[in-house]
Formats: sequence, C-alpha cells, structure tokens
Amino acid sequence: MPSACDACGATGAPLAKVSLGRDFFGRTYDRLTPSSDRSPAWYCPRCSDEKRMQSDYRVIKAAAEALAGGGESPLADPGTRDRALERLGGIVARLGSGFEPGQPFAQKLLTPAEAEALLSGLKGAGVGGG
Repeated sequence: MPSACDACGATGAPLAKVSLGRDFFGRTYDRLTPSSDRSPAWYCPRCSDEKRMQSDYRVIKAAAEALAGGGESPLADPGTRDRALERLGGIVARLGSGFEPGQPFAQKLLTPAEAEALLSGLKGAGVGGG
C-alpha cells in the first residue's frame, strides 16, 4: 500500500481505493479486475470523495453524450434526468465549498467548471424532457 494519496499527495491520512460498487445509474462496476488494473490508485478521504464525484460526473456525461448522439441513455427518463441535474448541482456546490471548512478539494480529479459546464448543458438541452 502506498504512503501518499495518488491524487493530492497527502501523507499521514488513511488511504482507500475505489473499486467495487454501483455507478450513479445503479450499474455494478469493478475497476480492479486483475487483468485490467494491476496498480490501483489510493486516495485520502478528501480525494476519495472527489473521486466519487468524478465517477458520477463521468457516467452522467457519457449518458448525456449517448442521448445527444441518438443512442439509448438513462437520461431519456425525466425522473432520472432530474436526479442527474440535482447530483451535478450538488457536485458543483460541494467542489466549491470544500471537503470540510478550511479543507478545499484538490480539484485534481474534477473541477467545478467541468461539472458546471455539464450541468448547464443538460439544463439548456432539455435532455429527456422536463
């Protein structure tokens, strides 16, 4: 196990790896399958939180791109679209406010500007109705 966070370089904090779970749309994923990820990244609590936000951002962005390209997407459902807009709004707010008072996010994984651009694009495009 490494001694420093792979995102921000912090030392002396407990480190965790993001591996098994479900994405924003409830789909199961495993990014640590032995054949595909032999050197997993380890994150401090602050960067673990930022990594979860980045993961949600990525799957929402991919779904928006699929829908815009005429493909199937969970965002075709207005309820799911509204939930995605709410999550992106929360990500923008959270990245701007920080992990805890006086502890801003490293913003090495996702910036507020990236999340804001996707949020604005989804609102402006009216993806999925509503």
